[in-house]
Parts: sequence; C-alpha cells; structure tokens
Amino acid sequence: MTRAGASDKPSAVIGLVLNPGDSAPVPTSFLIDIVPSITSIEEMQVSLALFRLLHTAGGFNEPLAEMTIVRDRLLRSALRVDGSPRAPDARIAKGLDLAIARGTLIRLVSSESLSRAIFYYLNSPENRTSIRLMETGELAPPQVLWPKERSPSISMDRPNAFRLYEQNIGPLTPLIADQISRAIEDYPDDWIEDALSEAVAYNRRSWRYVTRILENWQSQGRRDTDD
Repeated sequence: MTRAGASDKPSAVIGLVLNPGDSAPVPTSFLIDIVPSITSIEEMQVSLALFRLLHTAGGFNEPLAEMTIVRDRLLRSALRVDGSPRAPDARIAKGLDLAIARGTLIRLVSSESLSRAIFYYLNSPENRTSIRLMETGELAPPQVLWPKERSPSISMDRPNAFRLYEQNIGPLTPLIADQISRAIEDYPDDWIEDALSEAVAYNRRSWRYVTRILENWQSQGRRDTDD
C-alpha cells in the first residue's frame, strides 16, 4: 500500500476474525501505518470489508467489482442508519473515496465502447505494476474486468475532489492530496465540490481559499441549504 512502510507481501498478514472458525488475512502494513490515521468509521468498515472480500475472491491481487462491495450484506449492515435504508450507499461511497485518497485502494474504470465498469484493487506494488501495464495495453486485463466481449481500456480513477482540483486549480502535490483527504473526512462531498467551484468563480485558485470557504460554512452555516 502506498503509505505503508512495511512489506506489502501476502505473508505479512494477521488474521481478521469474522465468525467462529473463519478468518481473513490483513497486511501488517495496513495495521501499523494506516489504521492509526483513520478517523472515519466509514473508511475503517470499508477497508476491513475489502480484505474479507478479497480473501473470498482469491487473494490480494484480485480485482473487486464496485457492486460486490456496495451490495455486501455485512458492510451494509455495519453502515446502516436506522430509518434510512439507502444510507449505506452514501456511507460506503465515502469510505471508498477515503481509502483511495489514503492510498489503501486503487479504483479502475474498465470501458469498452459504451459499456463501463468500476473495480477496485488493493494498492500494492505488484498491483500497481499490473495496472500500469494494463493501461498501456502491454498486459491483458483479467476477464472479470471486461464489460463486454472485447478487451477494454483501463484507466485509474480518483475521488471527485481530486479531479476537480486538478481540472480547475493545478497539479496535485502530495501535500495538497493529504489536505484534500482530510477535507473528505470532515466535509460532505458536495460542500467540497461547491467550495472549489466558488473559488474558481472568484478567481481565487488555491486550496487555502477553498479551505477558508469550508471553514466559514461549517462555523456560520450555508445560506443556500437548510442542511
């Protein structure tokens, strides 16, 4: 995993206990270097669910379809909100974005003609190498990534806040990526997107100005919403 200093090899694992008699491997690098910095229950639940689902799928090098994650019964139960049956969808999406921003996961878009599918890989050195080769066409994607019968094009996808920053403000440095990751934890996605749009509208193209907008909305409330 990108921000992990320990080995990413499958041997560097401990067991994630599920039910009596069941377990799934978790990289020690995730437990040592990433878990201490996670503050969002959505990110923690999604990350642990991913290791469980990867174990079921065959290991750390397997891709997971987005629908496999979103429809996972145990994950939906862990992130449900009483009285709101659709709430897990938004919470799972937030957890996935945070895990991508932190470097635990890589999100891929597999597209062929008008067909499009989204998959996730564990962010390990071996998987990063495979993805680079798939993007350049030097390696055929696994059959599960094919939305139709022909080999698809593969591209990595980032959280929307990252894309908007790059499109409207400038290159994404590691420092800015860390700051955006923290904002994803602290604010709703639409707030970040709207704050970026407002910064561009006023020609104040800096993350510092975006942060100031978000802080003002948090302390004073937004005039354009009742939430």
